[in-house]
Amino acid sequence: MPTYFLTGANRGIGLEFVRQLSAAPTNSIIAAVRSRRSDLDALKELAHANANVHIIECDVSSTDSIASLEFRVAEILSKTGENLNYLFNIAGINATSSDTSLSIGPASLQRHMDVNVLGPAKIVETLRRYLARGAVVMNMSTGLASLTVARDVSKCCTYSISKAALNMLSLHQAKDLKRSHAIVICMDPGWVKTRMGGKGAFVEPEVSISGMLEVISGLRKEDSGKFFRFDGGQIPW
Repeated sequence: MPTYFLTGANRGIGLEFVRQLSAAPTNSIIAAVRSRRSDLDALKELAHANANVHIIECDVSSTDSIASLEFRVAEILSKTGENLNYLFNIAGINATSSDTSLSIGPASLQRHMDVNVLGPAKIVETLRRYLARGAVVMNMSTGLASLTVARDVSKCCTYSISKAALNMLSLHQAKDLKRSHAIVICMDPGWVKTRMGGKGAFVEPEVSISGMLEVISGLRKEDSGKFFRFDGGQIPW
């Protein structure tokens, strides 16, 4: 009975992950949301229709919220007797997409680093004792975090910087979790038609998520520390 933990489950890419994963009754999904006061109608509908979906609160921008995450996850796992087979750090922000290297602000940079880098770092740190042997940790990145890609496509400066830092974090996690045989990867979902994706996005959410799940299902231990695109291609750092 594979068990998945993921953040950002209330909308966009995270919600589509829950939708596709919950279709298999053998999967158990722990769906973390920033706040229970946010719009959870679609997620609650999935949880109502599928007993394998468990909704919990976790604000990835708050170290206090992440610190209390262990208790919530342990309570759910105690009922199934399972550990986490998959941990997906999906929640992220691109709050100041018009920033350039000449207009980047300290408050915006700090906020992006807190949510897009420190959050995933502390979540893995908090839940590492519950990772099954050979578990997969997937950190949601972007092609814009590739230094090679950024030579030709330079936009969303603050967001790109934070996601490049997330990529480096992933390399360190791959090394630090090697003893437990965990596989850690970065993933580019493509330019997905979500609220964050905005105008111009062309990849349907169901296509992106089904592609990512196929990539994840075929991972081997030697893939730890790699940067994949949703269609299975590797992205240059």
